[in-house]
Amino acid sequence: MNCLDIQERIIDILLGEAGEEEKRFILDHLESCPVCREDYTLVNACLESCADTEEETCLCHFQSEYWDEFVVNVHQRIRGEKPYRPFPFAIVLPIAAGAAMAILLGYFVFIGPSAQQTARRDDAQYYQYDPYDELDDLSPAEKERFIQMINQRFGQ
Repeated sequence: MNCLDIQERIIDILLGEAGEEEKRFILDHLESCPVCREDYTLVNACLESCADTEEETCLCHFQSEYWDEFVVNVHQRIRGEKPYRPFPFAIVLPIAAGAAMAILLGYFVFIGPSAQQTARRDDAQYYQYDPYDELDDLSPAEKERFIQMINQRFGQ
C-alpha cells in the first residue's frame, strides 16, 4: 500500500471498521511515515472534538458516504488552496518603462546615426536628379527647338 491508500484507511481504524491484520499493517506504516502519522493525529483530533459534543448538529458527517472520501477531500482542499497574489503592476510597470527608456537612449547614443550622416543621406537623395543635365545631353537642333518653345510659352 502507498501513503494515499493508508490515508484513506485511517478513518476505518479510528472508527473500528478495519480488520486486525490491516490495522497492524497501517499502524506499522504510521510509525515509519511522518506524513501519514500527522494525518492520523489530525483525523483523530477531529473525531475526538466531534465526539465530545452531546448534541449532533449535522447528521451528514455520520453517513458512510461522507467518510469514504474524507481524507482525500481534506488533502485536495489543503493542496488546492493557494493564496491569491495579485500581479504587482506597481512594481513591474515602472521597471518595464525604465528598461524601455534605457534601450531607446542606448540606441540613439551608441547605435543611431549622427545628424550629419542623416543630413548627407538626405542631401544625396534630394540632389540626385538635376534637370540641367538633360539640356547638356540635347543636340544643337534640339536645343534650338527647346528655346523656341520657351519663348513662345513665356512670350519673348
